[in-house]
Amino acid sequence: MRAVSSIPSNPSNHEFIMHSAIALASPPSDLSRDRLRDALAGRPRIAPSANLPPRESPLSLSPTIVAGTTPGLIAPDLRPQARPPLHVTVAEPRVVSRDPQQRMLEVMRTIRDIIQPAAKVVRAGDMIFRAAQSFNTVYLINAGAFKLVSRSLDGREQIVSLKFRGDWLGFSGIAHGRHPCDAVAMDTGNISIIPYDQLLQACARHPEMMAVVHEGMSAEITHERQSLMSVCTLASLARVAEFLCAWARSMHQRGLRADELTLRMTRADLGNYLGMTLETVSRCLSKLNREGLILFGERGRRQISIPSRERLEQFVIGGSMARGKLATAA
Repeated sequence: MRAVSSIPSNPSNHEFIMHSAIALASPPSDLSRDRLRDALAGRPRIAPSANLPPRESPLSLSPTIVAGTTPGLIAPDLRPQARPPLHVTVAEPRVVSRDPQQRMLEVMRTIRDIIQPAAKVVRAGDMIFRAAQSFNTVYLINAGAFKLVSRSLDGREQIVSLKFRGDWLGFSGIAHGRHPCDAVAMDTGNISIIPYDQLLQACARHPEMMAVVHEGMSAEITHERQSLMSVCTLASLARVAEFLCAWARSMHQRGLRADELTLRMTRADLGNYLGMTLETVSRCLSKLNREGLILFGERGRRQISIPSRERLEQFVIGGSMARGKLATAA
């Protein structure tokens, strides 16, 4: 303070003192020194926009003077600026083979590679699981034919579904933790045993495994609806013909012979599945044989040949249309 007072009082000395104070209080940055000098002079300084990187912030950094604040304080403009649209790259969807036989082989190979399940050979009449049994396992059919049987409270049995190679067994037990029906082998076959917990873990790690499970569930729902449609809308003769067409299509999709079928079920089981009596089933098969739509084999009436599946399918369509006309007339 004594040094300052000893300096003669003149304009040049005052300017020297001001510049000395600025030099001592200012940081070494040229930009900060200029802002401090302007603040002391009472003038706001707007920094050039070139000093700010264009992608540093999504907010506008152009400084503005805030009303009612101390002169020289600079507030940034916090109004959001429009961003350019983001270009999101979406992965191409995985192409799934539409050929049923090829797709079935892909599914079985995916399950074998990811889960590596244990396999089991079954014989005709073997029970895979029973109704009310605790659910903890699902099964994939590698070979053979199986039937799902529901039982009523009074002991009556009803065949509710037929399963073949590539189909799943056990999905219906997920909802309540118990199987709602019996699964019985109709001939010699082979199944893969897959613990449900292991299946869930595989689906969580491998999206392709989740797609396989969803595809199996969707196929099961579609098949059950088609079966219900056949039972509810077709006459007895057309119903038997549609059953044979569906069996032939199933064999063809699995790469098996579709023009010669071996029914793995008795006439009584067939009538139970179609909602008909045994006598009605026998009459319908004999009628289709006389019409030349099917032929019985030499080894018994379970061996059925289909000379033309197209003709048999047209017969089903004609029977369905005829019944629809009768229902409309009534």
